[in-house]
Amino acid sequence: MKKRACSLFLALFPCLMLLYVCCAEGPKGPVDLDVLRSSGDDWTVRQDTTADGGVIRLHHDKWLMYFVHWRPLTEERERLSIEYVRDLMLNFWGADMPFTLTEKVEEMEVAGHKAYLVDGTIYEGAIQSRLIVWNCPETERQLIADCNINLKKGTPPELLELQNDITLSVSCHGAANVQKHPSLNHLYVSKMFNLSFRTPETWRTEEYWDSAWFPNGMTPTNGTLWTLLTDSEKYVELRWENRRSEVSTGLFNRFIERIESDSVVSETTLRITDIKVRGTITKKECIVGHGNFKYNLRAGDREVTKPFRFSAFHWNRDDKTYFLLAGMASIQEFWGISPNLSPTDETFNRFVQDEVLANTTVFNKEYTK
Repeated sequence: MKKRACSLFLALFPCLMLLYVCCAEGPKGPVDLDVLRSSGDDWTVRQDTTADGGVIRLHHDKWLMYFVHWRPLTEERERLSIEYVRDLMLNFWGADMPFTLTEKVEEMEVAGHKAYLVDGTIYEGAIQSRLIVWNCPETERQLIADCNINLKKGTPPELLELQNDITLSVSCHGAANVQKHPSLNHLYVSKMFNLSFRTPETWRTEEYWDSAWFPNGMTPTNGTLWTLLTDSEKYVELRWENRRSEVSTGLFNRFIERIESDSVVSETTLRITDIKVRGTITKKECIVGHGNFKYNLRAGDREVTKPFRFSAFHWNRDDKTYFLLAGMASIQEFWGISPNLSPTDETFNRFVQDEVLANTTVFNKEYTK
């Protein structure tokens, strides 16, 4: 009987340690996940504990694309209707993207023009798409707002509706009565293409260079812009030791080494590799560093590697030693094109300060002042 009880205790020990750590650090645990997730971000959590310490790994990614296409206003395109837009969705991207149409259709107004909205899905509903199409006689072109989110990655559905609001902010002939939205605080303007619209400040708009579509380059009557996220993917790792050690650059670097050495390769997993610390400073008994690493995701035979930038923090609290790494993807290539999707310093610092440190209950906020 005693042997069975001992075996049961050993089996439950890691769970008991995790419960102990979370309770010891307060009712919300060392990281307040409820607040982190309150913005709609779908954080995945992995936790491991031993008698000596523990680690919490958090990962979040989301995927969306917002295009604005414009094409010459031909006689066929002038006959704009719901049926026309439904047919356009089925054929716009060709056979590689076999959309399934939904029942959702709407008539609306964009920039003073009548517009039609049609929804569809692809890849068994993983990606939800929407076309909003209108004609602009003033500039002799048809415009298409092409809205897309990947639900399988946990992208909040609200971001598809936000792309509706972006479309309502489009000005296609210079003097349109466009709508405003409090979340759309960045204005994109192209004098060359006689086009402007508003997006969130963390979204970035660039020209969509496709040699098949535009062999001679884009023009004011034939072109495409695409808008993607600069904060699409985030990673957080909190580690601790159940003993108080002297805060030092040596221990800071050993924590860095453990992150790499603890990355385990399996059928579907992630690995953190090539961590490069670019510099460290000491702030009120806390070492703060910054640098870059590579995030490697492997699923079967397929592996994707993405560059990340990070900030890291090493400090003591009570009888424990902590290390926190917060990283954000700095994507330089997408679909074979090279948009610069690196987050701005402001975007990255806001993520570290307002999302991560503000919700790490064991961190002393005085260290960053």
